Amino acid sequence: MIVSTFELLPVDIIFEVFDYLPPVDILQSFLSLNKRFSRIIMNEYLWHIHIGNSTMSLSMFNDLCQNALKVVGSRLVSLRVTLTNAIGGWSLVSSSLKYHQTTLLQRLHLIDIEPHEFDNLLRSPVIKQLHTLLVDVTQHNPFNRLEVEGVYLTKVCSQLSLLTNCRLSFNVYHKNRFLLDKYSEIPKIILPNLLNTTHLRTLSLGINTTRFLKRLISCIPFIENLSIGVEDVKMTENDTFDMNSLPAAVDASLLLYLSRLHIYCENSISFRRIIALLSSVFGQLSHLSLKIVAFLIIPTPLVVSGDIIQQLCIDRLKPLATYNLNIELDVKDDLKHKIIYNSFLDAPFTNRQRPRVFIQERGNFDLGDNYYCFTVFTSPCTDRILPTYFFSRALQQSCQMPINGALLFPRASALLLTGHREETCVSELGNFRSSISSLVPWSLLRKTSIDEGDVVTTAELESILRMAYNVHTLEVLEDSEFFAHAILHNIDNLGTLVNQQDPGRTTRSVYWNQFYGPYLCCKIAVQTLILNDRTLTFKNTEEFCILVSNQLPNLKNVSFNINDSYDGWSWRPSRIVDGENKSTKLVLNVIYSLVDHLQQLVSLHMYLVNFGRYDTPCFPHVIRQQLRQNPLNRLYRLRCSAESIQVWL
Repeated sequence: MIVSTFELLPVDIIFEVFDYLPPVDILQSFLSLNKRFSRIIMNEYLWHIHIGNSTMSLSMFNDLCQNALKVVGSRLVSLRVTLTNAIGGWSLVSSSLKYHQTTLLQRLHLIDIEPHEFDNLLRSPVIKQLHTLLVDVTQHNPFNRLEVEGVYLTKVCSQLSLLTNCRLSFNVYHKNRFLLDKYSEIPKIILPNLLNTTHLRTLSLGINTTRFLKRLISCIPFIENLSIGVEDVKMTENDTFDMNSLPAAVDASLLLYLSRLHIYCENSISFRRIIALLSSVFGQLSHLSLKIVAFLIIPTPLVVSGDIIQQLCIDRLKPLATYNLNIELDVKDDLKHKIIYNSFLDAPFTNRQRPRVFIQERGNFDLGDNYYCFTVFTSPCTDRILPTYFFSRALQQSCQMPINGALLFPRASALLLTGHREETCVSELGNFRSSISSLVPWSLLRKTSIDEGDVVTTAELESILRMAYNVHTLEVLEDSEFFAHAILHNIDNLGTLVNQQDPGRTTRSVYWNQFYGPYLCCKIAVQTLILNDRTLTFKNTEEFCILVSNQLPNLKNVSFNINDSYDGWSWRPSRIVDGENKSTKLVLNVIYSLVDHLQQLVSLHMYLVNFGRYDTPCFPHVIRQQLRQNPLNRLYRLRCSAESIQVWL
């Protein structure tokens, strides 16, 4: 009889076991087990480490840096770092990596890094061997306020000579672009001689101009997969446009290897200009992905219609090429004949079996009576945010047989409740018997957002949250305190549901479990509450904190806006005696209250909205001084300005 032990298993099998365990657990369990495991971990095993998420505390983040990165950094091959809600989190990562003079790091994915942190990273020798660099940022990240196109792409390529895959998903914003002559060229571009692009095969950028893309094309001769957003200056109702001013087609020999192209156009002129520029390469593509968000006025020479999409895009593709379309149009002065809408219904690509095309009308919200709006998308739809108008009678009728919502929307992560209820089928979303509800990819959803508008009742929201059993983030954007009041006062059991903790299967009737069971067996509490309520001011913020602490004690992230006025009341500390100290005391009371009562809180973010420059209630230097004298009862980091206050715990 042969007795085998875990310690005697072949190295390959041990590596397969390690793939199922978190890095820290491997280090704590096996590093000091014996000399063989110590040697495997330190000298043979290649580490793929993910640090951080939106609900990771400062102490846990630091622990992972010290007990994972610092220990095995020399064998690190792939690193993903999430810095959302992390104040100065990259400094902790960087200090751990500096412990090793060299690493094997080849793939780096950074989520929400700050520009100054990224600048420091690019000067580090640790990244010299990178072949994949992915940088994703959230909407409010300073990277989305850059005014110079190409500056960071130039920096990255000059430092990383082996780079094959690069994603820099931030948008360039020209704040004075509407003051320029409509067709003049914006001068702020940096791409003098883009170095080290001979290995670059995949490139994904955020929103830039077509002029920048024209310059870029000559710098990336071996690119195979290109993704870029485009926004040129918009046209207004009184503008005229000369079709001869469209750019000439690029020499196809400059993009000889390009086979996959993704374009996101912010308006119709951007669509026409970028399609004209790249028209010469469509015949060599194996895949085209096209997203357009545009406002159209009829008549206009820059119209986006079904026949235009057919002629300029689809007909130019080679016969076996695939394509994905996602088009959102708001059309003015075409309500009577609906020429644009009907052009998509009649387009040849609409009648093909593959890819399946869905055309969804949606409400015009507050645009006016002479507008209509609709969306065109092919299956599978790659949107991450699904508005409620996606789920309509038209979609139900188009899906002649039952279809899995996760297959129809495979990348979905958020459900946006928006519009007016008479224009949507929102009342059926939370009804498990409804065929419309079956089209929602409930298992994929991690966030539910309520936009402005009369779209959903509290009872319907309660049903939707029960169906969306993996949701951990709830965002409420409203002009009144209707939903915030309902959650914090537990109307229709909303507060209890948001705070629900049920990690195991709940006992229910056979009938209930037959339909609801798959959706509710793993319901957990919402961890993140984002609230933008115009009625929340400094006058009632302390009361709000008490309600949050009492009703939602399990929250990990809290983010809310504090408005300067509502119903005529405003808080102007510059106009009262000792206003600076009184204002600081009020701000600190809010921070102390939430930190003391929300024991699981890891991030607190307060935005100060519409305060005048000289009337801000936030005095950063005084707040920092007071917190040094009377610190919070937990380890924390603080970021404070006149516009916002953020605490990482």
